[in-house]
Amino acid sequence: MSLPPDPPLPDTGPGSLRRRRGFLIGSAVLLVSVLFIFRSVLLPFILAVVLAYVLAPLVTMGERLRFGTRGAPRWAIVLSIYLMLLSSLGLGGWVLAPPLTAEVQRLAQEGPRLLRQVRSEWLPEIERRLHAASAPYMQTGTEAEHAAHDDAAGAEAAPPPPPPQQVAALRVRPGPDGTFEVLLPKNGLQIIPAGDGSFRVLSEPPHKAPRADIIMEAARSVLEGSEQTAVSVLKTAQLVIAALSKGVFTFVMMLMLSAYMLITSDRIFDFCRSLYRPSKRDNFDELLERVNRGLAGVVRGQLIICCVNGVLSAILFSALELKYWAFMSLLAGVMSIVPIFGSIASSIPAVAVAMPDGLAKALLVLIGIVLIHQVEANLLNPKIMGDSARVHPVLVVFALLGGEYLAGITGALLAVPVLSITQTLFLYLRERFLGVPRVSAVPVPAPAVQPSTNPAPLPHEPNRNPG
Repeated sequence: MSLPPDPPLPDTGPGSLRRRRGFLIGSAVLLVSVLFIFRSVLLPFILAVVLAYVLAPLVTMGERLRFGTRGAPRWAIVLSIYLMLLSSLGLGGWVLAPPLTAEVQRLAQEGPRLLRQVRSEWLPEIERRLHAASAPYMQTGTEAEHAAHDDAAGAEAAPPPPPPQQVAALRVRPGPDGTFEVLLPKNGLQIIPAGDGSFRVLSEPPHKAPRADIIMEAARSVLEGSEQTAVSVLKTAQLVIAALSKGVFTFVMMLMLSAYMLITSDRIFDFCRSLYRPSKRDNFDELLERVNRGLAGVVRGQLIICCVNGVLSAILFSALELKYWAFMSLLAGVMSIVPIFGSIASSIPAVAVAMPDGLAKALLVLIGIVLIHQVEANLLNPKIMGDSARVHPVLVVFALLGGEYLAGITGALLAVPVLSITQTLFLYLRERFLGVPRVSAVPVPAPAVQPSTNPAPLPHEPNRNPG
């Protein structure tokens, strides 16, 4: 005899709603507490979520393919995508690594020379020009003439510099009984015949007659310096090995976690959907769709714009024959991941590298970078990101600064996606609780008004034309 199935829990009712709200609030507090306690190990999971979200459209496209009457299983599609991704990364590294490595080595060798040139030539020249440009506004002509006259008079009246102080070879100190005591230098004396029957008494330089204690001190300092150098080299090697091992571990964990998320994405979304009441799950689907539209522009669209920015920068830098153009193009594409600040930060090295070739070339590089960003802002952003991903620039700057302050470079990278999700949730809750109508990104055309001799009555008025 089989037992009857349990009756379903009521969907409505004060008790059911209170239990559901209490459970959800307690679970949210517990989740936030766990994430805060283990925040130092969240980086692989965050990167896995981002990678899974970027690759999700490819998995969906693969599921639509049919081989006869059946489609490929989801795990096979994910495995194929990862094999293609890793193969592309390996091929790109094999092709691009040698020239990029050569350019980085050249930049490391010429970097100190460029810095010395900046300190010794550019900065004094800029200071001189600024001083010459601001001098007419700082003092009148009469004051300038008086200042020049005073400077000339002061230079004439200035006393000559004192002769360099000479170190005496002998010192004589009077004694209390009227005698004198002659003090010899520590390094001894050197007596040199003067040629006319006289002699010159000089102090012996320390390097002329090295002593055992000087030799031992020098040997000791060399040994100590060698020991410190060896220790610093070992510490640096340990840090490099630790950073490399951590990077490889994070990369492997990111690939594994993102693969699991892509394979089990349906179960993850079904679990999140089950937290909603059955009668309100349509609202969850709508909210999820709106979050997806916003993130699609911020995450996927920004990655596409980074690739386009890198390609356009490579065309510009190679056409202008800029030094290290391959490395500068890669830097421009990677730095564009961070909105606003990344573009500014990637422009400074390119202009600085062009400065030794002349001010005109540096200006051409700067103008080209500005044009690329104008094309990106006015043509690519509206087409790729769409209106649903629009976030006010002031909020973007605030999110970038706040994310960098809280979590460094990781916080700056995740600031705009988090801001997009927050903005979508705020607009959704405003519609649900305040009744504010949703603002559509695409304008809806007004219905055509047909002329009629009998207009429809207003809702608050009775029908005045019963016929």
